[in-house]
Amino acid sequence: MRFVSPKTKSQQTFSVLHRLRESMVREHTRTVNQMHGFLLEFGISLPVGKTAITRLPVVLAMQELPPQLVAILERLHQHFKYREEQIGEIDQELAGQLADDEVGQRPMSIPGVGAVTASALAAKMGDAKQYG
Repeated sequence: MRFVSPKTKSQQTFSVLHRLRESMVREHTRTVNQMHGFLLEFGISLPVGKTAITRLPVVLAMQELPPQLVAILERLHQHFKYREEQIGEIDQELAGQLADDEVGQRPMSIPGVGAVTASALAAKMGDAKQYG
C-alpha cells in the first residue's frame, strides 16, 4: 500500500491562495457578464473581452441611458477594477512565495509555465516523489 505525504505548509498556502484566486476570477467574470447583459437589455452590444469593459466609461458617456443604469454600471465597473487589482495582488503573492519554494520553482523551467501554473502544481503534487 502506498501512502501520500502530508502537505507542507507551503503547499497548503499555495492551495489557499489558488482557491481564493479562483473565487475572485469567477466573480470577476460574473461581473463582466452582468455588465454585458445589462447593456444588451438596452440594445448596446460591446465586443467580448477585457478591453471593451475597460472602455466602459467612454461607452456610457456616448449613450443615452437612464441615470440609474449608468450609476449601476459605474458601480459594477469599479467592482471589476477592484477585483482585477486583487487578482493581480494574489498573483504577486504566488510569485513571491514561489521564489522561496525550491519545489515550486521546478515547473517554471518548462516553457509556457508561469507562476500561477507552477504554484498550482506545487500545491497539488508537492515534490512528486510519492508518484515515482
